[in-house]
Parts: sequence; structure tokens; C-alpha cells
Amino acid sequence: MLQAIAASWNDRLLRLAFLSITLMGVAVAAITPFQSVIGIEQLGFSRGAYALITTVGALFSVTASVMVGIYTDQSGRYRSVLIVCNVVGLVAAACVFVLPSKATFVLAHVFLFPIAATTFTQYFAMASLAASNNAKLDKDVSLSMVRAAFAGAFGLTPPLIAIAVAGGMELTAVYGFSAFMNAVVLTLIIRTWPVETTSLNQTSGIGFFVALKELSSPGVLIRLLLIAVIVGVNGLYNILLGLLVLNNLGGAAADVGWFAGGVALTEVPVMLLAAMALRHVTRSAAILVGCVVYCGFLAGFAALPDMGAAWWMIIPAGIGAGILLSVTVGYVQDLVAERPGAGSSLVSVSHFGGSIFAAGVFAAAAGFTDYQGTAWLGAAIGLSAGVMLFAIDGGRFRNRAIGEVF
Repeated sequence: MLQAIAASWNDRLLRLAFLSITLMGVAVAAITPFQSVIGIEQLGFSRGAYALITTVGALFSVTASVMVGIYTDQSGRYRSVLIVCNVVGLVAAACVFVLPSKATFVLAHVFLFPIAATTFTQYFAMASLAASNNAKLDKDVSLSMVRAAFAGAFGLTPPLIAIAVAGGMELTAVYGFSAFMNAVVLTLIIRTWPVETTSLNQTSGIGFFVALKELSSPGVLIRLLLIAVIVGVNGLYNILLGLLVLNNLGGAAADVGWFAGGVALTEVPVMLLAAMALRHVTRSAAILVGCVVYCGFLAGFAALPDMGAAWWMIIPAGIGAGILLSVTVGYVQDLVAERPGAGSSLVSVSHFGGSIFAAGVFAAAAGFTDYQGTAWLGAAIGLSAGVMLFAIDGGRFRNRAIGEVF
């Protein structure tokens, strides 16, 4: 594994994707654990209104991700797309930081952040291209390194934010920090882009609607829907974490950051180990195992009496999330393996489809249960999706070859 990691780091394109997504992860991790607390507890949105904001934002992001993915396949203009989207992310965070209000929160999370989030998929497209053009690279290891970098940022950032919050920092200041990190990523892309990498100039040679039809075949859509539900359990966790800690477990805002950071740090080694395990087990089998562990964590976490007991749940949370958030990337990309941009756009579609699922469960459950019941409902649905995906893919645990054929 160390040789595969070293080869990945020595590839300039993959190294840029790794560094960029790490810094982007810091920007996102500064906001995500506290987003529902800021929106509901500070700005005064109702549960239904907050769910609507995240749902509309997710729908817009799905559209933007698919269009950007197809466009980059057609044009090869990865650099210009990344620059524009990072600028949009910078503006989104700055708006809420400078003028924290319901209006700027809606503007940022419904329109601007969804556009900026398309950079997430393009970093995976870059990693996929690097693996395709460098025989020394293992694709699953390369993708897991990039995904682990994002998780690592979530491991380090929330605890630091928690320290600052405990020291008296206003929660809305996380948006100012996010804006600064977007500026750093923007500078990195402009100054260090590997212009000599010819794979970035390759184009798909197919039209927009042909590409769109390829992405909407029944086999792709069914699997993508199930992956969206599975990933959506993590989205539901992101919504519920702060609310459960503050309202059910008797914790403080700083505890949210510490818990989120501990989970993310646990994810990092799990992601790399999961990539190596895929040489022996199918992706759908690995995803099923991740579903069992993670859905079990979410159901158990919601049932705990206080924060003292909750800290032990960091380990199963990190193991389950590490498997799901890394293995699903390669699974979704290989649904359209010959289109790195479009395939990576499906990663975003699955993640933001997951956001729709999370927001839908959160809003629907508001009418008949509390935060605890919402977690149990989401866990049950997520586990069912994992079982269905495993069955659709033939119920195979062992791999016939490295990777999985769809």
C-alpha cells in the first residue's frame, strides 16, 4: 500500500487534486457541522424551512454537477471550471460572513454553494484521469487518497473550530474562514496547474444529449438512486449531529466540533484500507458492510442518554462512514467508466441526491417524531438500500477481478 500511495503522490495531477480537495475540505468542514445550528437555532428557520433550503440547493447542485461534468468531458477545460467555481464558493461564504441573515443564508446554500460544490467532483475526475494515464497508479487507492484527504480535513477542522467557539467566537465566523480557504485553493489552482498534462485536454467527442442519455439508462439510475440513499444517511447525520448533541445529549456547541472531527480522523485510515480490500471483495459487498456499521451507529447514537456515552460512538461512525464515503466514489464512477467528467459528476449527483433524501426524511419526520425517531427512520431506510444494492449486483462477496463490472 505504501508504494501505491508514493506513486500517487509523485503524480503531479493527482497531487494537485489531493492538495486542492484537502483545502476545500477545510472550507466545507468549517461550516457543515454547525450549518443546521446556525440556520435553525440562530437565524430562526423552522425544521421544514431548513429542509426546503437544503433540498432545493441539492436539486440545483445535481443539475449543475451533471452539466459541468459533461462540459468538462467535451471541452477538457478543467482549470477554468475550477477557477470559476472556487470564486463562487468564496463569494457564497463571504456573503453570509459579512451579512448573516436569512436572505444571505438562502442565497448561499440554495444557489452559490451548490455551484461551488461541483469542484468536489472535478477533483475525483482529475484523480481518475491521472490513474488512467499512469500505469503506476492503482485507481481505487488514488480515489481513496483524494477522498481520505477530504475526510482528514473534516478530522482536523471541526475540533479547531470547537476550540475557537469555546473561546467566544461567533458561529457565523466559520463562513469567513471558509471564504479565506476558498481563496487559498483558487491561488493553488492558478499557480500550480500542470499544463503539460495532455490527458486534461482530451475530449469525449460525444454530444451533450448523447452523454445525458448515457447517464440516464435504467441500470445506472437504479444504482445511483440506491447509492444516494446510502450516502444520504451521512447527510442526515450531518443535520442531526448538532441538534442531537444540544437537545438530546446535553452537550455544547464545541462538542459538535470535537465529535465530527473524531469521526473524520477515524475515516482516513479506514478509507485507505477499504481501497486495498477491494482487491478481494466486491464494491457492493463493501458498501453493505459499511451500511450495517454506519446505520447501526446512527440508530445507537440517537438512543444514548448523554455525551459521556456518545464519545465511544466515534469509532463505529468513522469505520462505517470511511467505507461508505470512499467505496461509493469508485462504484459510481465506474457506472460510466469511459467518461471521467460525467462519471465524477454522478458522484456529486449521488451526494446531493443524498442531501435530498436527508432533507426529505428530516422534514417528513418532523410531523410525527423527534430528532431521535428521525435518526432511527433514516438508519432503517439506509440499511434497506444497502441490502437492495447488494442483491441487484448479484449478491457476490468475492471479486472475480480488481474492480466490479456493471
